[in-house]
Amino acid sequence: MAKGKVGRARPRRKLPARPAVVRRVEVTGATDGRHRRGEATRRRLYEAMLLMMRELHDIPATADVAARANVGLRTFYEHFADATTFYAATFDYVIASTLATMPPVSPDGPLAERVAGFVERRSRVCEAWAPMWRVAIRFASHDEGFRLRIARVAQLLRARAQILYAPELATLPAGAQAFLLDAVMSLTEMDAWLHLRDQCGRDVAAAQAVWRYSVAALFARAGRIALDPAPT
Repeated sequence: MAKGKVGRARPRRKLPARPAVVRRVEVTGATDGRHRRGEATRRRLYEAMLLMMRELHDIPATADVAARANVGLRTFYEHFADATTFYAATFDYVIASTLATMPPVSPDGPLAERVAGFVERRSRVCEAWAPMWRVAIRFASHDEGFRLRIARVAQLLRARAQILYAPELATLPAGAQAFLLDAVMSLTEMDAWLHLRDQCGRDVAAAQAVWRYSVAALFARAGRIALDPAPT
């Protein structure tokens, strides 16, 4: 204590407290690293699932998928709550990764060239999606999530076909347009591709040739669709 003129102790002035210094810890790099490792783990599981589906022609046990991907079961369940969640995520992965490689469609050019491009893309999609499509169909009977996934994919593919064949559709009334699109999508659906590949034993090139012939024959008759009694 300091002394004043009269000899009494005088209290020291209390200085204001300095604000605490908050040190920011940089965690972005660590977080990004964990995210990348998690994505890589999930990708290994997806690819293992697809590989085993092609080998077994059936749904493998999740423990077997994890073992094939060299991922522990504990790690597997850190990423997926249950088998259904994993199957749905694998389906989404296959759909998204395939669509990302597909070029945009255009209504320009001769019909024969557009049909050939359409068949090439649809066959590539069917080859890539076939294993998980079987899973989706099986689960769709009791799982709303899979039914919605199948419906969204069907809508997307139909929308692409509608853009591609816009010149031919434009010559028809609305009811006949829907009829023609129904016919195109029915001819080139997944079951039709699997029939050619599995039941008929055709390789990819031969199955594509069948589809090109079928779609071309359909459009050759497109002008008569509006005259037929079927479309309403």
